[in-house]
Amino acid sequence: MKGKLVVTLQFILLFALALLPGSKESSQLRSALAALLALLAVLILFRAFRDLGSALTPLPESKEGADLVTSGIYSKIRHPIYSALFILALAAYLWKQSGSVLIAALLLTSLLLYKARYEDQILRDKFPESIEFQKSIPPFFPRFRKGKKP
Repeated sequence: MKGKLVVTLQFILLFALALLPGSKESSQLRSALAALLALLAVLILFRAFRDLGSALTPLPESKEGADLVTSGIYSKIRHPIYSALFILALAAYLWKQSGSVLIAALLLTSLLLYKARYEDQILRDKFPESIEFQKSIPPFFPRFRKGKKP
């Protein structure tokens, strides 16, 4: 029940980002940056969907019989779908430059942060190996390590 409520709120906020009006004034640079961010988000989404395969669900609870996915994009970040949605929210704000869009983007970000913590707890309970996975893989954005110096 809790998972369904979170997903319902998530989709309401995503629709709000898409449907809320924006500013009439927009710079070409800001619009281009928003389009590039949206494209990046879509690419991340497609990769995450492909890597999840039949385990894909909008709910924070994993599907019955699904394994813990730790390969592909999930070997770099634990929640790439949420990362993509953060990026889409930023793109929507840059494109629309509206206070109401900013509020919806911030609410969506807060909800996704909560959903990720909730999902991580569920995965720890269901998959004991998830504990080490969560310690070693960042939740939303990959770590960029500098090369070793001689």
